[in-house]
Amino acid sequence: MVNLKLTQLNDQDIKRLFIVGIIVTLIIFLIKFCLTGFGVFGDGIGYYAPMRSLLFDGNLKVINEHEFYSKSASWLGGAVRSSGPAVEYSKYTLGLGLILLPFFAIGHFVALVLSALGVPVEVNGLSWPYELFYCLGSIGFGVAGLWLSYRTAIRFFSKTAAAIAVGGIWFASPLTYYLLIEVSMSHAVSQFLISLFLYLCITNSWQKSWRSQVLLGMVLGLAALVRPQDILFMIVPVLMGWLGIEENLDSTPKNLLKHIKFKALFNKNYLQAIAIIFLVTLLMQLPQILIYIWQYGGLDKIPYLEEGKARGYGGSFHWFKPEIFNVLFSGYRGLFTWHPLVFLGTIGLGLTFKKSPRLISILLIAFVLQVYLISAWWCWWQGASMGGRMFANCTLIFILGLAAFWDYQATRKWKKWAVSITSFFIFWNILMMLQYQSGMIPPEDPVTLTQLLQNQFKIIPFFIQRVFNKFT
Repeated sequence: MVNLKLTQLNDQDIKRLFIVGIIVTLIIFLIKFCLTGFGVFGDGIGYYAPMRSLLFDGNLKVINEHEFYSKSASWLGGAVRSSGPAVEYSKYTLGLGLILLPFFAIGHFVALVLSALGVPVEVNGLSWPYELFYCLGSIGFGVAGLWLSYRTAIRFFSKTAAAIAVGGIWFASPLTYYLLIEVSMSHAVSQFLISLFLYLCITNSWQKSWRSQVLLGMVLGLAALVRPQDILFMIVPVLMGWLGIEENLDSTPKNLLKHIKFKALFNKNYLQAIAIIFLVTLLMQLPQILIYIWQYGGLDKIPYLEEGKARGYGGSFHWFKPEIFNVLFSGYRGLFTWHPLVFLGTIGLGLTFKKSPRLISILLIAFVLQVYLISAWWCWWQGASMGGRMFANCTLIFILGLAAFWDYQATRKWKKWAVSITSFFIFWNILMMLQYQSGMIPPEDPVTLTQLLQNQFKIIPFFIQRVFNKFT
């Protein structure tokens, strides 16, 4: 383990901090929910509507759900929740609805009880109790993913550094907005599943147990059912089974090259373990694949693979012209410009490389694959997005990197700045969310870094004026 660390917090302190984080998260979400009257909107409708249709209508057609949402708007006024032409089927996968089904069921029970007591609540899968508990389930999974990330980080870094890292990523990262505000989208649940997957890869001796391999396949399979991009994390067990990882950090430099043994690629146990994980993951995609074939007549007709060409971009993926710089550094939803703490996290991974070259290399490769996929997509700015939302699945990697950064800086007497820097970027992220939520910047159109920075000093009076106008 790292020898020189930040002043230690004890387990009780960590639990208190997590409780405070949960309370703040719930307060912000509930205020938003109460002011608008709903929790499902935006792309969240695409995930929610098929589940509701299957349970109440017995099919996957979502035209009537879109008709309902096209007439539903915030209690504060503003645009309706669903605009544009209604679609017969949702392009979104069924995984999120499947995982949040128990919470939807709780909402159904609450709706039944309230209706029986004479409260005017419709028992139709569309009223507020369903959406409330559905969203609370998403928040619960998101927080659980953060806890798993913390448990992983303390295997290598101090508890204090890990706690500060979790706090920073909780409230100043691509995950934040989708854990506090737009909860009905898939990012919080995706983050939980990938954090669980990485936690199991790092902490369990899965190479020797077929049950553990099946479990890894099931978790990754669920993650890919929620967000197909998550299947790229298959690279983690592939590389871990081949190279292995360090169980802790020490000051002895290691040479990564001497761990590369190509003969190990043909080891029977290695090949069997990877095959089991991959096959279980793939088998869990079959229901969604069959649904897509039935709905659209072929996998090549899935809207995700056609919309790029339909919108004039020539195709949905441009593998040889990825927008890597823009995805990471532009004002147009650039990951590092919108979320500077994530940049510090990547620096932290680099600072720790010599002490843990195999683990850090594997995590960086997993991150780079996500960067490449998103950069190659025609909609590399990620649509209507509060920053780099599609990187929320890398939360555990960011937390490890930030914990590494703070532990490394602690050896250079920077520990007194860790909380201050984190607090500053949390406040900075709050201002960015206000920009996005208030409409000061367009939800999807291009925005420059200069515009973002200038708006940071104007957003508070602008936001107050917007709220005042809604109530007058």
